[in-house]
Amino acid sequence: MRTLRSLISPSGKAANLFHREPFSPAVFCGGEEPALSERGESKGADRRMRGRFTRTSFAHVGRSHNSGKRPPHPASPPSPPAKNRGGRRTLDERAWQTTQADRLSTIRILLFLTTAILLATSAAALDNNAPRLLDHAWPALPVRNVSAIGSGIGVVFSPDLSVADNCRFYESLGFACFQGADWEKILDDVHRHNVLYPERRVFTLVLETHGTNGNGLKLQTSYDPDAGRSYISAGALQQRLEPEGIYYVIISACNSGRLLRPAIYNQLDPNNGDKLFLPATNGIVNASPDFVASQSAVTIITPQSSHIETTLVGKLPELSVSARRAITESARNLGITPPKEFAVSDMMVAMLTRDPQLQLTAGTYVDQLNREMSSVDRSEQLFRKFVRFVNGVAAKQYPPPAKKKALVARKAPKKKSATVR
Repeated sequence: MRTLRSLISPSGKAANLFHREPFSPAVFCGGEEPALSERGESKGADRRMRGRFTRTSFAHVGRSHNSGKRPPHPASPPSPPAKNRGGRRTLDERAWQTTQADRLSTIRILLFLTTAILLATSAAALDNNAPRLLDHAWPALPVRNVSAIGSGIGVVFSPDLSVADNCRFYESLGFACFQGADWEKILDDVHRHNVLYPERRVFTLVLETHGTNGNGLKLQTSYDPDAGRSYISAGALQQRLEPEGIYYVIISACNSGRLLRPAIYNQLDPNNGDKLFLPATNGIVNASPDFVASQSAVTIITPQSSHIETTLVGKLPELSVSARRAITESARNLGITPPKEFAVSDMMVAMLTRDPQLQLTAGTYVDQLNREMSSVDRSEQLFRKFVRFVNGVAAKQYPPPAKKKALVARKAPKKKSATVR
């Protein structure tokens, strides 16, 4: 659940550089706005409802949440077999062999090499040390091109936690972006992406979704009971993503640690009584009853402490001229419309910039519901850090021209006139 925030100067005027467009009031992860006494703020000074948004409501008026249109994909080849595939559609093998044989060979090679490397490091990957976990899931490789920032990483957005241009923004940074309210379609899109774009295949997924108070990962278009909405269990993520070559899933959702509780790990409880667990109009994706998580090659990573995750929305003009140029060129090379705005979570920034306060864990769960949320200042600090990071990469991509040293003609010293004695 998220709220958008605006920067307000001490004089009461909105700051120009990081001004956040106000959105309608949002409720918090518990499903209702906490009392002002719980927030420790007076009503007049409350800015939490003006910009930054939480993982329960992100209401937009007159905005579309569809990502940028992409060229139509040809039919996908079959992925490796898995239990309970959930209705994968029939594929045209003949068309695939005719048009995509070379890509299939590349995929097999990449899968072999990647699997060998990951198996060799699997023991270290489970070390609950934030830097080590992140280094395995998202290696900190030197980046000199804006379009390579998200290489190998996919991000999944719930539509009501996104903005109109969001997927186009992330795709311009090199991420694979998936957005929708149907988990079955999201899983299918991940499959298609890794098959059709082997040069941009994804090994790690970051989930920017609802945690539903730790009762299930939720995608939805809005809080209307009849809106498009679906849920998935942690075990189902592992079972369905392993055949697609995904080895790490990083959950950025409210109270994500509760999602790994043994009672709901494979099979969600649709009658849990939580008021945020709204009708699953697009279904619930569960793992097979006999699925054993410890035997999966997919590692699920969550924040070390369950809490409310937050996000800020920014606009492209907040980035440098070089960054805007790089993003625009990257978007055009992909055949998509350049973005105008974007939403970036505190956790995404912390991972991208290797923030020292980031704490991650794998394979652990918590029972207690936690309503703690980072401060406004902390979120704005991370947003500025994200802007500096993207600007810094763009500066390497488009270094300023070397300044020519002005040739200053040295004046010859004046000769002293001879004195007649």
